Amino acid sequence: MIHALFTLLDLAGLMLLGVYLAQMLLAALLLARPSRSLPDPALRYTFVIPALNEALVIADTVHGLRAAEPRARVVVIDDASSDRTREIVQALADSDPAVQLLCRTLPRAQQGKGQALNWAAHQLLNDLQAAGADLSREVFVIIDADGRVTPRLLPEASAALCDERVMGAQARVRIRPSAGPMQPGQSRPGQLVGRLLERQQDLEFFIMRHVQRLRERWHTVCLFGNGQFMRASYLQSQREAGRGAWPDCLLEDFASGLQLRLSAPAHRTAFLDAAVTQQGLPDLRRFVRQRARWTQGTLQCLGYLPQLWAAPMPWAARLDLSYFILGPWINVVILLSLLTQPLRWLLGAHGLVLGTAVNLEITVLNTGLQLLWLLRYRREQRLGWGPLLFTVASLPVYGLALLLSLPLAFWNHFSGRRTWDKSSRHAEAGEALRAGNGD
Repeated sequence: MIHALFTLLDLAGLMLLGVYLAQMLLAALLLARPSRSLPDPALRYTFVIPALNEALVIADTVHGLRAAEPRARVVVIDDASSDRTREIVQALADSDPAVQLLCRTLPRAQQGKGQALNWAAHQLLNDLQAAGADLSREVFVIIDADGRVTPRLLPEASAALCDERVMGAQARVRIRPSAGPMQPGQSRPGQLVGRLLERQQDLEFFIMRHVQRLRERWHTVCLFGNGQFMRASYLQSQREAGRGAWPDCLLEDFASGLQLRLSAPAHRTAFLDAAVTQQGLPDLRRFVRQRARWTQGTLQCLGYLPQLWAAPMPWAARLDLSYFILGPWINVVILLSLLTQPLRWLLGAHGLVLGTAVNLEITVLNTGLQLLWLLRYRREQRLGWGPLLFTVASLPVYGLALLLSLPLAFWNHFSGRRTWDKSSRHAEAGEALRAGNGD
């Protein structure tokens, strides 16, 4: 009986590993992208920034967005901040009519990013309708409080949104490395771990860029919050249906894209290769908490699976989105397969035994795939061999962080803890911001 259970566990892990390797291999080999139309000059953009205690970064973000697209509005949602965020934005709004401050108050405030966005969208849609705006030509762009848009982003978005079936789009995300002295209370080993984590986060988003380009083939590009574009006409249709565009969960950005795709067979999401840059998390504890929140949010999306398999969409899309939603459970299966090895040795029950040749093939394929990503990342970043070795050294730190976040996410989920654990920002030097704005 024990042997059969271990064999079943190993078979499941092997099948899931095969799906992962297939997805990564397809993403790595895909080069061509769908052709796009010329940018639509009639589109109008409203940058929407959810902000909770963002006094360290909010002014630079607003100034950066106003410079990037002078015709766009910038709307900051202050979610009952306890620092000077509201005062800073109010001063900016007083001196610039294109900047608007929306204030939430307790006890309704600080209930999560999704609730803040739905509340703000309701106000902004009312304003647009009162002004007689064409909602199909109005686009909301969700930007994190530390976000910076690169020069090619809005022209690429305008080209993608020329297709009236495209209701949402997601920009590529890049990580700006920390610069300057250590943070208060941070030791030198802590600073090194922080730099390793930042490098790995940027590599992760680099790989995600290619996965998103693969998803564009079957119109299931995932929305990930920072750099998220939403057409106002779609937001209005959701409001008329009595739904918020951003579901009330800890992964409201991904859930919003999934809900968009399920709302009508013709709806599409697009991926934008131009980037939004943001701060990384150069602290192991903060990084673990962030990833635990993301994983818990994915667990909350499990209820979408029946709708996903009932909706008319390509099989590849169903499998891809299902794989993402089931990701935390898949990681548990793989982790159990590894952690039960000492118990198997004690009980003499080994489970699935693969031949040497099969084990070697799996190892070579997995290692080769990781090497391919590293070499492509090195070429794009124009990294020397020293920085490349630094990137390789970051892999164990990143793996440890993910390992720590998984049980925390499950504990929070099953214990009923749904607190929206906000990521903290840090002040940045001006020269670091200017360097991070390069495309």
